Amino acid sequence: MVDLSWQEPYRAALAETDLRKLPARIEAARRAIHERLREIEGAGDTREHEQLDRALHALFTLAARKRTA
Repeated sequence: MVDLSWQEPYRAALAETDLRKLPARIEAARRAIHERLREIEGAGDTREHEQLDRALHALFTLAARKRTA
């Protein structure tokens, strides 16, 4: 069963426009994604794992772009 609870904090981070709030949003999303990765470890659902990996990469990119803005 796919658990999409990590997507809410992920979307909140992507939508955040206040640079002071962004680091907390990114961290909340990262925690939710890592928790989901721990839950599915060894489950063999590569599609969900790839989706979570892409989301983590997007958060990393978002943080890097905002630091240089």
